[in-house]
Amino acid sequence: MNRTTSRRASLRNPLWFFTELLDQLARVAGWVFALMVINMVGLAFWNEPLAKLILVIFMLSSMLMTGLYSVFGFERILGLGHVFWIPLLGYLIVQLQQVEGLFAGYLLVLSLAIGTSLLFDIRDVGIYLSSKRARH
Repeated sequence: MNRTTSRRASLRNPLWFFTELLDQLARVAGWVFALMVINMVGLAFWNEPLAKLILVIFMLSSMLMTGLYSVFGFERILGLGHVFWIPLLGYLIVQLQQVEGLFAGYLLVLSLAIGTSLLFDIRDVGIYLSSKRARH
């Protein structure tokens, strides 16, 4: 068996992510599901171009995260899956000043959720990378 074949054999099924998520602390699983719901609320504002962008970035992040999960498992490195949220958050903050009504409320909630998640992600990825460096 060559190196490529053995690497493929060790990849996890990305659908196991949800099974492993449910094995996490209730607050972790709850937070992840809340983030998913908050992002999907963008469907209610489908006529807004920004809502479409939010959903596209959510889908890209989901694909990246499942790819990371396939390689690393349920590890702190999964925080890298939200890397697309960094520029999105800056854009949301700018756009918040130009919208009003329910959509503005949604963008505020989404911005707070994404910002909070990114703080956890930065910490988690830092811990993951530090632990890898300490082992080598």
